[in-house]
Amino acid sequence: MLEINNISYKYKNSDFSIRMDGVDFAPHKITCVLGENGSGKTTFLNLIGGHLPLQNGTITVFDNDITHINASERPIATVFQELGLFPHLSVHENLALAIEPNRLFGKSDNVDIDVTDIIKTFQLDALKDIRPNSLSGGQQQRIAIARAISTKPKVLILDEPTSALDYQNIEKLTHLLEELKNSKQVPIMIVVSHDWHFVMDIADNIIYMENGKQVFQGTKEEFKETPLYIKKQ
Repeated sequence: MLEINNISYKYKNSDFSIRMDGVDFAPHKITCVLGENGSGKTTFLNLIGGHLPLQNGTITVFDNDITHINASERPIATVFQELGLFPHLSVHENLALAIEPNRLFGKSDNVDIDVTDIIKTFQLDALKDIRPNSLSGGQQQRIAIARAISTKPKVLILDEPTSALDYQNIEKLTHLLEELKNSKQVPIMIVVSHDWHFVMDIADNIIYMENGKQVFQGTKEEFKETPLYIKKQ
């Protein structure tokens, strides 16, 4: 369980603030954080991941308080919209660098074994020697997710994963996330999105944000009974 209690964050020179309390992310479920642009979704995920400093409150992962732990040391992997793949490295090297950031390429058999396992799991064998810039957006995203999983996080966060994908690649992403959930490789999966159709396809649970606060938290079925959902139809 990932638990968010009484957290807050306010940007300097802005009236906008985040205030979230009593937010839970259940294991082995896909929880989608939904809301319109500017509702605070990305700021919220940055607070969870440690990329912004909390001003109040606590964050715990399976009863371990991570509130004051640096982002690089949290058991959380985030796939941002920009993906952040190294363009001068092959797919294999990108994955290896995630597993062992200080490695010298070709010098660690254990890392190469781990990379081989990830490549097999994500069906990337045909792409392993190719640099990311030569790949499609959907392929790059699959590699970015594989890289995140390779660090064996307890929490995986995806920020607006459909923003640069066409319909066909959104379908592939939907299947990939379902496979990850069913495999239980990552205990907690969070998807931040404003893509309602995608969210309704993959979500088990939904958190809806407005003006930096959660105004709904529950199952997808419960959400469909709310005015928030009905007015969108």
